Amino acid sequence: MLRQSAEASNQKRLESLAQQVQAVSNAKSQSAEELAATLEPLAQALAALSAETAKTLAEIDSRTRATGASFTLQLETATKTLNAATVQAQRATVGLHQAAKRLDWTHYALTVTTALLTAVLVSGFWLWLRPPTVQTFLDPKAVAEYLKPAVIGALRPAKGR
Repeated sequence: MLRQSAEASNQKRLESLAQQVQAVSNAKSQSAEELAATLEPLAQALAALSAETAKTLAEIDSRTRATGASFTLQLETATKTLNAATVQAQRATVGLHQAAKRLDWTHYALTVTTALLTAVLVSGFWLWLRPPTVQTFLDPKAVAEYLKPAVIGALRPAKGR
């Protein structure tokens, strides 16, 4: 923005100076004093333009350096932050890896404990609530007498043979 306003101002001054230079070249001077009187404002305008241009360039250079320094500082800060975040992420990764190992062993221990507890409970309840035992004593002779008619009927030859 500063550069644009300086360019616009300089453009107007250059046009004015160009007109004055044209006027000097068109003028037919009678004496050196008339020529000096005509050239003096032109020389002063050129000197002022040079001084202002130098000042504007110095301001632009100063702002460029300040912007560069600010950008460098921001870049360094971002780099430091990124490096710190990388270190924290690596630490978190190591911590998560160790926690995962502990968690695996915890799961194994929990599985074994659950299996043992289940076995103890099932055995305890089985013994406490065991079903009644039915004791049956069969008399072999009574069973044979009971099955005899069915066996003999099955062994009889079929009619028609």
